Amino acid sequence: MKNITFVQANYLFGNNAHLPYAAGCLVAYAWQNPRVARAYHNGRFVFTREPLGDVVASLDAPYLVAFSCYVWNMEYNKALAKRIKAAYPDCRILFGGHQVPLRDAALLRDEPYIDLLIHGAGEEPFLQLLLALEDGRDLRSVPNLSFRAGGTVHSNPSTQLCPADYPSPYLTGVFDALYRDYDYEFAMSFETNRGCPFSCAFCDWGPVHGRVQKIPLERIEAEIAWASAHKTDMLYCVDANFGLFPRDREIADKLMAAKRRTGYPNKFRACYTKNSDETVFQLNKKLGEYGMSKGATLSFQSVDPTVLANIGRENLTLARFRELMTLYTEAGIPTDSELILGLPGETLKSFCAGVGKLIQAGQHDSIHIYQCELLPNASMADPAEREKYALQSVFAPMRRDHSEVGGEDEVTEYHEIVVGTRTMPTPDWQRANLFAILVQGLHCTGATQFLALYAHYALGVPYEDFYNALLDWALAAPESTLGRLVAYFNDNFDALIAGRGESAYVNPLFGNLTWPLEEGLFLEVAVRMDALTEELGSFLPGVGIPAEVLEELLRYQAAMLKRPQQAAHTVPLSLDFPHFFAAAFAQEPQPLRPAPCTLHIPDTTQISWADYARENVWYGRRGGSNVYRMEEVG
Repeated sequence: MKNITFVQANYLFGNNAHLPYAAGCLVAYAWQNPRVARAYHNGRFVFTREPLGDVVASLDAPYLVAFSCYVWNMEYNKALAKRIKAAYPDCRILFGGHQVPLRDAALLRDEPYIDLLIHGAGEEPFLQLLLALEDGRDLRSVPNLSFRAGGTVHSNPSTQLCPADYPSPYLTGVFDALYRDYDYEFAMSFETNRGCPFSCAFCDWGPVHGRVQKIPLERIEAEIAWASAHKTDMLYCVDANFGLFPRDREIADKLMAAKRRTGYPNKFRACYTKNSDETVFQLNKKLGEYGMSKGATLSFQSVDPTVLANIGRENLTLARFRELMTLYTEAGIPTDSELILGLPGETLKSFCAGVGKLIQAGQHDSIHIYQCELLPNASMADPAEREKYALQSVFAPMRRDHSEVGGEDEVTEYHEIVVGTRTMPTPDWQRANLFAILVQGLHCTGATQFLALYAHYALGVPYEDFYNALLDWALAAPESTLGRLVAYFNDNFDALIAGRGESAYVNPLFGNLTWPLEEGLFLEVAVRMDALTEELGSFLPGVGIPAEVLEELLRYQAAMLKRPQQAAHTVPLSLDFPHFFAAAFAQEPQPLRPAPCTLHIPDTTQISWADYARENVWYGRRGGSNVYRMEEVG
């Protein structure tokens, strides 16, 4: 029998490993064919980033090695494939997955060790390839395949090939050996449908997997039972739009029923459908009651109409977003809102204004701002689109948030990020990043949240104006606590634009981990909160905060921020900040009135900075866990 090896390398997170679902789908589909089962042996899965030499040494006369390619493993795959080809020149090297362009075989021209490419969904082309190789047939009979023959690259006609009913790798036993041979806690990818009805320019899901096909409910129910029986802690729903169909409520009910019976699966993570509605709210409410959901993502990418038209996206209205925020807040369900920085048509002004609008609509605790990536199969990456919007990009090392320092990879992965457009030149892009770091690292973590809220509701200062003014102040005060940090981040972006930077923050005080820049900012500020409070006393009068409020407002802000290494103490107040801010968060503002009260701050001297960083910043970022609730200190 001919040995086939599958490579879908992913990172380990502690003892947690991802099952190689995409590769498993190929095996489940192809090996149901009796001729394939007789002719080929599924040798092994490479599903973690094993040392390259160890992988090559483990192979036994490989006939074909199939690589599942994503942005987080493409360079690893190339390096491993090159070594395998050197050791086994007759072994066929096949690349497929989202990093393989749909209609371009340049990888075969640029990388001579690659022999075959599958474009798009792989199940049917992979089956046909194995049958053609076994029969000695011309590979031109295999759909969606590019190959090299006689020194020439050939590309067969490409169509959207996704089998309507493909077998489950879980239910067909594909992964049984992994559970037997490894002692990992496995995370399980879980499909209820495949495809996406949307065509967002920055995303490659729609072009790669077009129309939506539903997985039969019988299979879904059986996979949930399988996950439960295998004590699967984490179930990752890899649908592009969970919550798109009414039946998704029934699926959620089956997940909760399984957890009631056995305790597994313990957690469920999903990418919810765009323009999240009442269905998504009910799904999160149900799953949250069983501790299976960390909350809902209400994504925007941008709130500017021109940008949305450019990227083919329609969003919730801000009025509807405000209504949903109220629903989620009243239900105690954390939410997260995502924006992408560097989209075509966005300006520095429109970006900052968009962030301000989300905060004004009630999103105070969790705004995630991502760099605009150019993915090979996203329409935005097309040469014509790049030229149309004057997209400038660099290849930067991929950031691995919360990864162990010193555990550097044998191979570095890179992603292509936009660092300038016609409407947002590179200097504006850099300024927008600094603004984004301040909002995420100071407002959404709670470090300056009450200051901005007071300025907004008492003085009418837009949130974007507050944080732009704070950024200007920090840039003009490079020796201040915040000024030193902003200068550090500015240097980081200088290096990134030059193609040599890496957006990660490290300080051993917070554990042996890498942190996103905004989380690094918050942690450094939290350590130096007393110094920052004093320094902000010179900034806040500039935004109009009156002297009779200033000192007590700063004390309230510092007191409400949870910090480790603090002895229990009280904070007396003469102004009724608790009710003022409760009304502000409810978007029912009321005047600040005199009313003496005392905050009782608990003892946190037994909590280390490393434990605090892990629990409150890494695990608790979305839920606003950095700020005391009034019942904790009242």
